[in-house]
Amino acid sequence: MKIHLKDSSETYFAGSDDTILSALARGGIMLSAPCGGRGHCEKCKVQIVEGTVSGDSPDAEGWVRACMATPATDITIVCAGSGEFIGNEVWDAGAEAPTARSISNRLGIALDVGTTTVSSRLLDLDTLEVLDTISELNDQRVFGADVMTRISAAMNGKTEEVYNLINRQTARIIEAFQKRNNVGRIEWLTVSGNTTMLHFFLNIDPSGMGGLPFTPVFLEEKELKGEELSLPVDRVTLLPGIEAFVGGDITAGLTLLDILNTEGPSFYIDIGTNGEMALFNKGVIYCTSTAAGPAFEGAEISCGVGGVKGAISAVELDEKNNVVFSTIGNVAPVGVCGSGLIDIIAMMLKKGVIDETGRMEYPEKNYPLAEGVSIIGRDVRQFQLAKSAILSGIKILCKTGGFQASDIKNVFIAGGFGFFINKRNAVFTGILPGDALDKIKVCGNLSLQGAEACLREKDFMERCKNIIKHCKIIDLAADPDFTDIFAECMLFEEE
Repeated sequence: MKIHLKDSSETYFAGSDDTILSALARGGIMLSAPCGGRGHCEKCKVQIVEGTVSGDSPDAEGWVRACMATPATDITIVCAGSGEFIGNEVWDAGAEAPTARSISNRLGIALDVGTTTVSSRLLDLDTLEVLDTISELNDQRVFGADVMTRISAAMNGKTEEVYNLINRQTARIIEAFQKRNNVGRIEWLTVSGNTTMLHFFLNIDPSGMGGLPFTPVFLEEKELKGEELSLPVDRVTLLPGIEAFVGGDITAGLTLLDILNTEGPSFYIDIGTNGEMALFNKGVIYCTSTAAGPAFEGAEISCGVGGVKGAISAVELDEKNNVVFSTIGNVAPVGVCGSGLIDIIAMMLKKGVIDETGRMEYPEKNYPLAEGVSIIGRDVRQFQLAKSAILSGIKILCKTGGFQASDIKNVFIAGGFGFFINKRNAVFTGILPGDALDKIKVCGNLSLQGAEACLREKDFMERCKNIIKHCKIIDLAADPDFTDIFAECMLFEEE
């Protein structure tokens, strides 16, 4: 069957077992599907203009879930106008447009394969200058917003399909760098990311991490020829990970921070889809991963989007207690990204729209922010689950290290949306403990910076290996107080 996009000349082909979502994904159109195509989130909806489908019944206006609907005839559709469909490019606060300059023949690319975002930089290996930057939403999002839904896809025989998406996206990024900068073959590609993403990058089945004892196929660094992955680069290096859910991205961050030489107890927290964190104290790095879920990346939030243009990224109250917001790119709002969600929850608490339990006091149970963008009760609950996962992880690591949160000397915040995060609101909403406010240092995307450091510094890989030797994995769920601490951290404490 053929799928036509209205007002477009593009045509996509669906096999007998293809849903609209899978057919479009194979053709390079990535709809948002945070639930992994299980029909729960309803973010992949398309409107049927012509033709019929099976598997899902169109509503009065013709909208169906793309992950459940299979073309029964040739169809013409309109895709929902979310920021994630309008454009795959993600806002990068550190990005610069390429400019005319002298470029050597030795070029390298640093690549961070995040669960939500794929970020990259082109470097001149002789001058070590950053020549160009590209950040995009991860094409794998059609298989779910978090690593567990993608691992589930692998367990259902989809490993190669997920691999093909990131492989094709990487090749596209390399080609874009080459065309934008008028350069040829790339000498070296260094790759950082969590353990699951690095498995998919190499087309290695991560199913062993889908259940106890959560066993990855590999954690060590990998060296390959580009041709082994059908990529136009001479060599590929993957950074080493620490355990199944504390990957090379965390290794990179801890190494960059030179955490072993940091004075006093220090926390490293990546507030993203997986909520990884590490606590350094007296020569030991306690590492863990929290089930934060993808709320901070815009998924599982009814109006949530990634860090794309039009995402509400900051919200505050003016002197008259009116809500004022700003969007990425200063364009009309299309949804809310992670940093904006933190600000919105803080604002709703201050205005009394939600109480300390998270119950929404607003009469319509639907708090409007802009046309087509509003927060509902389920969004608040998803935020509470995510913030409780982070805060309870911090408390248990403090207990493991034998001190109180007030003893912490440094709190390093990593992750792409750290550029926009309001530290005061992160503390006010209970993501971070109150004692941490004056100790927070926002570091940005340390995973990408680590892949870049691997290109720049000859001893970086050895430093990574030394970091791993000092790491001790903590299983939060095994702590006898975990359930009580998690429940306690769900509440919003009154200021």
